[in-house]
Amino acid sequence: MSKSQFQAPKGTRDVMAPESNRVSYLLSIFEEVLNSGGYGQIISPVFEDIGVFQRLGDSSQIVTKEMFDLFDKDPKNPQHLVLRPELTASICRAFAQHRPITPWKVWYQGPQFRYEKPQAGRYRQFLQVGGELLGSPDPHADVEIISLASRFFQKAGLSNTKLLLNSLGDAETRVNYNNALVNYFNLNQADLSEQSRNTMLRNPLRVLDSKREQDQAVINRAPVISDFLNDDSNKHFQIVQEGLSMLGIEYELTPRLVRGLDYYTKTTFEFVAPNLDAAQNAVGGGGRYDGLVEALGGPPTEGIGF
Repeated sequence: MSKSQFQAPKGTRDVMAPESNRVSYLLSIFEEVLNSGGYGQIISPVFEDIGVFQRLGDSSQIVTKEMFDLFDKDPKNPQHLVLRPELTASICRAFAQHRPITPWKVWYQGPQFRYEKPQAGRYRQFLQVGGELLGSPDPHADVEIISLASRFFQKAGLSNTKLLLNSLGDAETRVNYNNALVNYFNLNQADLSEQSRNTMLRNPLRVLDSKREQDQAVINRAPVISDFLNDDSNKHFQIVQEGLSMLGIEYELTPRLVRGLDYYTKTTFEFVAPNLDAAQNAVGGGGRYDGLVEALGGPPTEGIGF
């Protein structure tokens, strides 16, 4: 049989039955779990003004390398648009625009787009689901979000997932910890990979996320952020841990856990499936982002999501 002239674009694929049936089933479970928690669906545009995602931080790889660019054809309004690489920023933009009553609880599902090298388990278009709770600084909101994610994985049959938990502290914590990391990595940069030496110059915290074998010895000896948490951040994190324990949700404290986006503060978490390859075993994650709505022109508003 001759090959078709046109193929799905590089980094994309056609999801057909029976796999598409499984996707629909998982989406229905997710909707049921989030609706039961009092969350309502939000359907956002698949493209946004580039400024929405530039607020994620100039050192974020998504901002510097992974966005698909679009340009408005109207010569009177030559707006620079991008296909959304993630949805939390879009949710915060919607909050800043519409100013709903808080706490605002929403869930979403839909395609995301990232211009990255296609490889096993990674595509340039992928489906993502998530839940967001905006307008509450209460650490019990963190517990609520994590428990919803845990319940979804249980109902979906992923009962062997492991919850990794960390706190990135507040702005004061991050400044002090970043300074400590800069000093440490400068002393040990000869043992780091070239990629991590470059990352260190932009955002030293991101070096901790490296999966390269060459970097692991240096990372394992690096200072841990728990030693830099101030009283407020430490108290917040303790209440989160107590809340999870009361719900019977097991977790593993992971002091070097960082997320791939720069807007996270305080609680950060990740669900991993130990039976998957270590480089691709994360099945979900999230955290608190208390400054993102304000960065997008909205009022000071706390947020937590996955």
